[in-house]
Amino acid sequence: MINNLKRLITGGFGKSEDVKNTYYTELLETFDTKGCVVCKLLEISVLKYLENLLHEFTMDPASRREIREAFGYCKKHTEQLINVTKNTNQRLSASIVAEDLADYFIKHSKKLLKSGIKSGTGIFKIRRSCPICKYYSKHEKMYISEFAKGTAKEEFLRKFEENPGICLEHLIKVSKSIKDRTALKRLLKPQIQMIEETDHELNNFVKKFDHKSNERITDNEASAWHRFFERINSR
Repeated sequence: MINNLKRLITGGFGKSEDVKNTYYTELLETFDTKGCVVCKLLEISVLKYLENLLHEFTMDPASRREIREAFGYCKKHTEQLINVTKNTNQRLSASIVAEDLADYFIKHSKKLLKSGIKSGTGIFKIRRSCPICKYYSKHEKMYISEFAKGTAKEEFLRKFEENPGICLEHLIKVSKSIKDRTALKRLLKPQIQMIEETDHELNNFVKKFDHKSNERITDNEASAWHRFFERINSR
């Protein structure tokens, strides 16, 4: 169990082929839910990362070192860590990580002051990237890759056409990796249709909002702008 969780934290799952099959299967199964499948799976991956960190890896030297060298997480993932800690009541684990970071910051700040290095330089220049951002980026590339490869399979395309859940950001990334023009057309067609419908509602809203118009604005027209921006980027 511990070894499996360690592989999850470090981004590994075992054999390369197993990894591909896992990503592909997850994409296929997630088409049954609402929203962008890639965004949704990445959100789940980050949540698992944080839960595993708090439950199993608080005392793991490699995990702690990675967090220290990044001086913690970025703003977005720090907020997620706080929320996961509150929801799971893992205050002790979060406190251990926070104490470790505080000690590390104090140690290197005092070292910086004693060194005589000018402000704005020195130890803070070597701050590493947010560990969760790196984790997110790595898994995003895998999902994008498997999504693009999946378009060569009929079962995948049919699932997608039934519920074309992908935001425009990930649609653009996926489309760059698709060489089959027919598959690309099948991928784009339902997206164009949905955006055309939204565009029609946006157009109606703008026209009806005019003070000269007596037509009633529908709920769908009023919320079209929100749905469109969500489609651009589900996150």
